[in-house]
Amino acid sequence: MTTTQFTINGSDIHTDQGDANTFKGFGYLNCNNSSRLLLDYKWEHPEAYQALLQILFGGPHPVMRMLKVELGADANTSSGTEPSPKRSASAPADVRRGVGFQLIADAKKIQPDLMTSILRWAEPGWLKAAWRSVRTDDPDRRVPAQAYETMYQYYKQTIIAAWQTYGYLFDYIDPDRNETRHPMVTFIKWFAERLRNDHDGFPAGFPVARYNAIKLIAADQNTDTDFGDMMLADSALRAAVPAVGYHYRTSDGTDQPFTQLADTYHNEVWYSEGVGPMTAGRLRQQDTRGIGIGGTQSSLDIANRLIKSYAQSRRSLYIFQPALAGFYPGVRYAHKELIVAQTPWSGYYRVDNIGLQVMKHFSDFAVAGWNVQTQGQSWRYIASATASQAEGTENLSQPLGAPSYMTLAAPDGSDVSTVFVNDSDEAQVYTVTLADLPAAQKPFYLWETRGAETAGEAYDAHVKQCRGTVAVANGQYTVTIQAHSVVTVTTLDRRADQAVVYHRLTAAAADTPLDEDPHHGVLFQDDYSYAEMPADYLVQRGGAPRYTTDLGGAFEVEKGALVQQVTEAERALDWEYSCPPNFTIGDDRWENYSVRLGFTFDLATRQNSTAGNYVALGIREQNDFDGAVQAAPYGIRLEPDGHYLFWDQGRTVQQHWQADFDPTQDHELQLTAANNLITVQLDGHEIVRYLAGDYPALSGRVKVGTGYYRTAYHYLIVSRVPGYQTMSQTRWDDLDPRLVFVGDWHREANQNSKNWERSLSWAAANADHPASLQFSFTGTGFVLIGGGNLPDCRLNVYADGVLVRPLAAPLRVAEKQPNLILAGLPSGQHEVTVEVAQGTYTLDAVEFITEAENTHD
Repeated sequence: MTTTQFTINGSDIHTDQGDANTFKGFGYLNCNNSSRLLLDYKWEHPEAYQALLQILFGGPHPVMRMLKVELGADANTSSGTEPSPKRSASAPADVRRGVGFQLIADAKKIQPDLMTSILRWAEPGWLKAAWRSVRTDDPDRRVPAQAYETMYQYYKQTIIAAWQTYGYLFDYIDPDRNETRHPMVTFIKWFAERLRNDHDGFPAGFPVARYNAIKLIAADQNTDTDFGDMMLADSALRAAVPAVGYHYRTSDGTDQPFTQLADTYHNEVWYSEGVGPMTAGRLRQQDTRGIGIGGTQSSLDIANRLIKSYAQSRRSLYIFQPALAGFYPGVRYAHKELIVAQTPWSGYYRVDNIGLQVMKHFSDFAVAGWNVQTQGQSWRYIASATASQAEGTENLSQPLGAPSYMTLAAPDGSDVSTVFVNDSDEAQVYTVTLADLPAAQKPFYLWETRGAETAGEAYDAHVKQCRGTVAVANGQYTVTIQAHSVVTVTTLDRRADQAVVYHRLTAAAADTPLDEDPHHGVLFQDDYSYAEMPADYLVQRGGAPRYTTDLGGAFEVEKGALVQQVTEAERALDWEYSCPPNFTIGDDRWENYSVRLGFTFDLATRQNSTAGNYVALGIREQNDFDGAVQAAPYGIRLEPDGHYLFWDQGRTVQQHWQADFDPTQDHELQLTAANNLITVQLDGHEIVRYLAGDYPALSGRVKVGTGYYRTAYHYLIVSRVPGYQTMSQTRWDDLDPRLVFVGDWHREANQNSKNWERSLSWAAANADHPASLQFSFTGTGFVLIGGGNLPDCRLNVYADGVLVRPLAAPLRVAEKQPNLILAGLPSGQHEVTVEVAQGTYTLDAVEFITEAENTHD
């Protein structure tokens, strides 16, 4: 066991660096559709919505001190679209679209001094022609200077609209493009000058002087550090940009530009986009590698990133992307959050209590924020008492004995906290010397978070527990940090502070499936009238329909129909790429169901080609990495000339023309899935009957798509298929402690994001020491989830001691899809054993069935 020694020296508390060395805690990034479903929580379960805001922004020691939003462009910017506040140069900005701007307003009701920032990922269609060269390798030279004013006006008018609508003003703007490879230095300096000296075109009462004082943050690059070098070489640029930030990298550039910017020139440096924990801490403790609550991409990894990014590049703010997952899982970069809120029909949400509390090891034991938020009392980093030898620059690992610690102190040295992270397999010892430090005369309290010690212990039995005080003798204390744990040693006595003392956070609502009218067999229906809602329902939501997440284009309700808003001429200049307009809706636990879609083609829009005019309807979507309607395994695409094609897993398997099809009339598509039989009806007449064979998909949500036309949808109705199992009710991840694994299983976190919770478990058949999975449940059946199983795999399935499925072959399916369904058991409690009889079996999750509709198992 190694011992690390360092000194906390009060003379190294610097209060002359402005906000360059203030501890700002954490930020929440709303972008890429990631918070969209919060709109529905807000309207249908306001108590849950307020609870979520309180967790993130509330209390005397708030976790989140900034909320950063994407200035939308109606383009998919990785996991979905953020709507554009302006869809033409002359249109007024509507900041009610999307959730970001009103999320700020609601968070500010709880934390009035919350800091805010705005940044664009892409350019809406009306800016596309002038800004097309922004995607080249020299945008600073190729984007014409005459285009600058239109971009400035986009920001300005949006910021004015936010003030007029919600009463707040932004604190920071990044005028450049998110994750640019080629920062537009000339434009950034022009923007700063224009912002400082703009006195015209503001509404009465607008705080122009405060607007002129908005700060710039740049350049939000992805791992690149050359903007730091540009800042060092250009004093005018340094004066224009008081804050700099970059993403997904803890280390500095070769010449330490960001460290120099903070230490010498006192620019703020942000970790302006970073991941949240992947695979929640309650699940990681079942990982067979013995990582406890830690390991790569865990909350301990994030804590190490926080420490290392300050030690190596002076980052004083870490912004989560996302802090809360308010979109449907399965999109690109899913399962990396502190809170999941993805079932707005129920009001259920799930907190990664370990992940959240690891972050609170920092924010609960310091005064976090900018000096303007704390009246100059923000705690400072002590750089000489902060270090990290964790390996890597992202996805960190911590070798045995490698130190990782951060020290924060009150400006006058009257209080101090040091956070120690040990994500290795052995304990670490630190001896800390206190020098010239007023706080040295106080007691030092030790707070610790680590995983459960025994199988029967609660997963959070050791979360943020005060272990007493550490002894200080001769100006020193020694502390032992257990393997895979985080410890805060602090002079703040917060043992009686209920905002600090750990309480498990859970939702008041149960995680019930979307099943709106069981008596009539209706899972979901929407005619887009919202007659039962308040009169301003759609206005306050910017026209957003219930439960939908846009993956391309923009779908908004107008005149009683859901209308796609973006034509080809209005199509955005993509961040990376976008698929044609489509949205996702529904519950991923749905299995056998029928969906009816009423629609009208847009025949008025004239574009270069009519080939892109269509309506598409898909079912059983689980993963949607590309944001395409074809992410639904089965679907139909219908064009105005009556041509239609049917796809299976992205392959066109049938196509025909419907005779005498009249595109000027309203029509209905109905897509039905009954086990592996898929049928399609057009206006009540069957046009497709298809039996899915290899790689079947048996559960998932609904996808609806169209081309860049103003297609109108009149209703969407999802119904049960009589006589067939409709859905599972509950899902346990493969790392859930309620599942018992016997034999030689590999159970691992931080796997591919296409898997539930980014985890998988797998085992090979072994005649001498059989590998099996055991669980108990109450219901009528269960579903085993997981892709990647090969044809030679066989399972023996026992229910209540009886072999009910000998040598069952799990289906070869994609990730998150059912590979074995056993339904039709008597309603009640059951004991199940699933034995790997042949080959290797891979499990992602287990779902449970409680309803009795199972006659076609």
